[in-house]
Amino acid sequence: MVEFLPSSKAVITFSANKSALATVSIPELGDKQVAIKTICSGVSTGTDKWVISGRFEWGSFEFPLVPGYQRSGIVEAVGSKVTNVKVGQQVFATASINYSDATAGWGAHTSFGICEDFEVFDATGIPAARSAFGVVAQVGFNAASRIIGKAGDRVLVIGDGVIGASGALSAKARGFEPLLLGRHDSRLEKVNSLGIQTANSNTVSQKALSDFAPIAIIDTVQSPEAFELYYRALPATWAAETFGNSRTGIGQIIFSGHTPDGANTWADMAHLQKQELTVHFVSGWVASRLVQTLELMKSDALSLEKIATEYSADDANIEKLFSNIAAGKNPDIAAYINWA
Repeated sequence: MVEFLPSSKAVITFSANKSALATVSIPELGDKQVAIKTICSGVSTGTDKWVISGRFEWGSFEFPLVPGYQRSGIVEAVGSKVTNVKVGQQVFATASINYSDATAGWGAHTSFGICEDFEVFDATGIPAARSAFGVVAQVGFNAASRIIGKAGDRVLVIGDGVIGASGALSAKARGFEPLLLGRHDSRLEKVNSLGIQTANSNTVSQKALSDFAPIAIIDTVQSPEAFELYYRALPATWAAETFGNSRTGIGQIIFSGHTPDGANTWADMAHLQKQELTVHFVSGWVASRLVQTLELMKSDALSLEKIATEYSADDANIEKLFSNIAAGKNPDIAAYINWA
């Protein structure tokens, strides 16, 4: 049996919205499992919020739990049947297995954890603080991959969080021209520093959005209010054909991310039908898209660490970060925990 430390530091949510840095016990390593020493774990201020509040609807995580679903690190040990990674390799990992004394609410916010081998991916050559955002970047990548268009076509991205930024950067990498709308000037400045055009949704005019003439919307906010902001900017196919409008093709909306609490109305179906809009719903992660996302991260196309805030893994920082997440008031566009 491979020997390693029997315990690990981790963010533990003991009850709804009550999180702190504490110690968890590490289970034995299985034949098809990988033990990883974490360098950085990426925070998802949306999904992490729902998990630590006990309101995530796609699974039942019992308290106490370790939240988080994305981390970068170094392989410390592998089971006897693991063939996809080796000891000493830099990797990205998603869900951990349950700890001996805590549920893995995917379990990535930890200094050390064990994953099934299919949850571990090569991240050689990618800065650890960048690959730590593998899942949220993949959600944005997934959204941008659904756009049907040609290089130079314009895409409107709604939301100045990390998924919105990832969607805009991925759309740019495909050759589209994105415009990202958000409500926080400090976040918009960071996104703009990566070469993405931005505007504040509180002050942008409807005419400006229509003049931008997007062929597609990536909506990471997913609310009737957001829909009301952008739907008029999309082309109606029947109007293009009837009146000779040069904006031919079907307007597209990609709803990207996860919306809990029973939300079931994001758009006006009458307008979707009237404008003959194509609608996509994307969320979650799959192995093939994670591999593609990590490949894109090897270039500077998805350098999310440049707009992220680093938090060291100490009591004060963890308390501050997760209190803000629980309250829905985290000021960061993106954040990661440095466990090194």
